[in-house]
Amino acid sequence: MARPERIDAVLFDFDGTLCNTEVENLYLVQDILRQMGAEVSREELEVLTGGEDRVTVPPILERHHVAGSIDDYERLRDDCYRTYAEAPLVMEPGATELLDDLRARGVRVGLVSMTVSRCILTALARLGVLSRFDVIVCGDMVESRKPAPDPYLRAMELLGVDAEKCVAVEDSPTGIASAKAAGCYVIAYTGCDIVQDVSAADEVIDSFV
Repeated sequence: MARPERIDAVLFDFDGTLCNTEVENLYLVQDILRQMGAEVSREELEVLTGGEDRVTVPPILERHHVAGSIDDYERLRDDCYRTYAEAPLVMEPGATELLDDLRARGVRVGLVSMTVSRCILTALARLGVLSRFDVIVCGDMVESRKPAPDPYLRAMELLGVDAEKCVAVEDSPTGIASAKAAGCYVIAYTGCDIVQDVSAADEVIDSFV
């Protein structure tokens, strides 16, 4: 797909795109699995990044003979809230400046995430960037999460913009699939610690600077 000649909105994913939370979440999950009796390497846990826990976690529990259930795991994980509330988070280099530059040029800016709203809003408030977004759509605000197009369609509806004039910035195959299904031009960002398969994106960048 060709990049739109006119861009009315840019919609950003958060985890692993604007902020390097993915690796912090893996450290938290590693600790939770340790509490459940399983010593799991970070490399093995990278399969969780960008996916649905109820699909990706049960095989890990089974492989490591963990007695606890996926429900036990999710209760302990608590949507990784500790990461967003306590981890030393920083925006990716150049990201805040990019948000400001887009808005100064009249481009609407949105955030579209699979993560639940209490985590995202907590992180954005801590980072001091909450007011830089014209719309925020989180995983608990739509019926179907990524890779379904619903989150992006909802964000575009709230902004009043058409997909052919909208760019999405993502870091995962799940997010890329969601944005493309919604009709967006997709730029993949690979500047964070965990780099996923972004081959389905229309364009790839490794820096916002």
